[in-house]
Amino acid sequence: MRNCAAAFILGIGLFILPLSAQQTVPFRNGIPVAPPGVPVPPLPDKPVEYQTGEGQNIRVVVVARGLSHPWGLAFLPDGAMLVTERTGKLRIIRNGILDPEPVAGVPAVRAAGLCGLFDVLLHPRFAENRFVYLTYDKPRGERGAVLAVARGKWDGRALAEVHDIFVTGDDTNCVSRVVFGRDGMLYLSTFGAQGTNAQNPNSHAGKVLRLRDDGTTPEDNPFFGKPGYKPEIYTLGHRSPQGLAVHPGTGQVWEVEMGPNGGDELNVLRPGANCGIDLFANRDRVEPAVLGHDGALTLGPSQPTL
Repeated sequence: MRNCAAAFILGIGLFILPLSAQQTVPFRNGIPVAPPGVPVPPLPDKPVEYQTGEGQNIRVVVVARGLSHPWGLAFLPDGAMLVTERTGKLRIIRNGILDPEPVAGVPAVRAAGLCGLFDVLLHPRFAENRFVYLTYDKPRGERGAVLAVARGKWDGRALAEVHDIFVTGDDTNCVSRVVFGRDGMLYLSTFGAQGTNAQNPNSHAGKVLRLRDDGTTPEDNPFFGKPGYKPEIYTLGHRSPQGLAVHPGTGQVWEVEMGPNGGDELNVLRPGANCGIDLFANRDRVEPAVLGHDGALTLGPSQPTL
């Protein structure tokens, strides 16, 4: 079985606190339960500089305020930024100022919890075709939703001619990213932390899909024409892929995956690869990563390459 190549897995930090500072941690089935969230401090009024262990400082500057759960952004040729709010609005920031009015033309979004409006992406030939892509949860029935990719044309102020170019099956919704590869294909990540569909080849959930720029399926996809497999699948076995990027040197697609309680991953995607959720990793706890004799990061005794 082909597996994802792991660039690295986030390590486990060890913090030593005075006994008086220790807190009682709740457990469920012998596993510590992560807190639901932490208070968000107010944004600073001036730039903040953080030191790193690599000796390179990071300078953070607040560009805009007043956004609700910003998820994705895309830079327009004039320097303005299109920013998605997970709650269902597309916003634009010009010269550091957030336009108080949302961008018109966004399709109806079913926003709930971690679900809603996700990524925004410009076509590689945006200067010619003005295409803008959105990934979002499309309402289905009274309370349901499915993941969809919409495409529209940017007219300088709003999206026009917006329509869905791809809609997943009924069992797929929530978290998503999208990026164009060097091959001109559209790579779309889907959420796979519900049920066991990440290992189901006849489901879009828990996958990275590969599409043409019009939403149709390329015939050179690894499972195209294979019975029992969705033809759009490029890789499978993903839990919560929340980042996609193309390596500027190699052109490979890299993917960041969030674990439930540790076990975050950075995967280099290969056609037909299985990144292992429900196969090698427990949904509530990921076993410690070990270095195999072939130099590959592996999980426990099964030694799948991540």
